[in-house]
Amino acid sequence: MANSTRIPVFPLGVVLFPESRIPLHIFEDRYKKLIDEVVKDHSTFGINYVEEDRLHAVGCSARVVEVTERYPDGELDIVTEGERRYEVLEFEQNGPDQISFATVRWLDDEPEERDTKLAGDTINLFNELTELAYKGSIDPLDESIWNAEDRFPSFKIAQKSGLEAPQRQALLSVTSENERLAMLNKFLSQLLPKVKEFETVQNLIRNDGYIVTWNKKSGSGDTDGANKS
Repeated sequence: MANSTRIPVFPLGVVLFPESRIPLHIFEDRYKKLIDEVVKDHSTFGINYVEEDRLHAVGCSARVVEVTERYPDGELDIVTEGERRYEVLEFEQNGPDQISFATVRWLDDEPEERDTKLAGDTINLFNELTELAYKGSIDPLDESIWNAEDRFPSFKIAQKSGLEAPQRQALLSVTSENERLAMLNKFLSQLLPKVKEFETVQNLIRNDGYIVTWNKKSGSGDTDGANKS
C-alpha cells in the first residue's frame, strides 16, 4: 500500500499521546522479545488501545527511553515516549506467542489557524487543576511557550487531566488541535468545580468541621463556624 508502513504493535489497555511518557512492566515472552529488539535497533513500535477485545485503529508510535529494571526471569520495567499517531490499515493477528504487526498510515492534523484564546483559556484551566490536585508536583504550562502554532498543548494537558481511557482514545483520534482543545476545555470546566468541592470537604475534615477563613496577611480571622459568610 502506498504511503504505509509496517510496524510491530503492542495492544494495551492504555492510550499513549505524542510527547508523553508512560511506564510499562513487560512480562509476556513475545513482548520481552519485542522490547529487546527495539532497544537494540533504536526503533519504534506501536501502542494501540484495546477495549473489551476491540483494537482501536488509531494508535501512537513509541520509543523506549529508559529500561529502569531487568529481572532475572527476563521481565522488564521500561519507560516509553509517544512520537507520532497512526491509523491501522491492516492488523496481523499472529499466534499467542508471536509479535503482532500492523500496516499503518501516519496521521497529522488538518491545516488550521490556532484559536489562541481557546488554547490560553484551556491552559489556564489545566494550571488551576494542577495547583488544586497535584499540589505543585506537576509544573504548570507556560502559555507563552505552549500557545504556539508548532506546539500541541492538548496532548500535554490530556495526559494529566483525569480523562478515562475511552475519552483519551477519542481525543487521540481527532485531527484538529482546536477541536481537541475545545473537548478539554469543556471537560476541565466541568471537572474543576468537583475538585474544588472535594478540597472544601477535605478542609472541613482537616479543621474538625470548620472552614478556616483567617486573613493570612494580618493573622486575624474568624473560625467560628463553617456556615458563616
